[in-house]
Amino acid sequence: MKDPQKNVPRAILLSLVVSTIFYIAVGLVAVGLVGAPTLSGSTSPLSQAMSISGSSIAVRIVSAGGLLATASVLLTSILGVSRMALAMARRNDLPNQLTRLHVKFKTPYYAIWITGILMALLALFFDLSSVVAVSTFSMLFYYASTNISTLRLKNENRKYPKTIPILGTATCILLLVFVIFASIQSWLIGIASLLAGVLYYAIKRRIKKSPRVI
Repeated sequence: MKDPQKNVPRAILLSLVVSTIFYIAVGLVAVGLVGAPTLSGSTSPLSQAMSISGSSIAVRIVSAGGLLATASVLLTSILGVSRMALAMARRNDLPNQLTRLHVKFKTPYYAIWITGILMALLALFFDLSSVVAVSTFSMLFYYASTNISTLRLKNENRKYPKTIPILGTATCILLLVFVIFASIQSWLIGIASLLAGVLYYAIKRRIKKSPRVI
């Protein structure tokens, strides 16, 4: 990567712009084909919209594209979550076994396998819409926290004006409000998970500070 400090942010922003344009365009076409009420009650809205063409081949192509897109998102999630587990294990927040790297590929294969198995179990034994809602809540809360944290940076360490993290925080909070209307259960589970994490770190800090008796 040449000049990553400039090119990586540009690539991220360009990806967001292009993805947003395609999402809006596909959404408008799908709503125009079958209407919003039909799409909202469908588990595969794009296939449902394409079915109006009467071509089974087109429906299968769209379904295959949706499966590939979902698989790519899952792969990205596994890569990201496994690296987060690796970092937490190195800080002794998770079991030390998660820090093991593959001899040949130098990847945290323990963390990758455990993350993949947990995701598969969630998809098999829990309602998928609820899992997605909780995941969305966690992601938005994480992004909001990150934007709030950047507000504490000193001006000499700041690459962008404060308006950008302020807008980011406001956007995440707005989307979190929409999540409430979509699934109040995701808020309850998400808040319970956050409280469990706070309790875990509080207990860990107290144990770490307490004097050891020899």
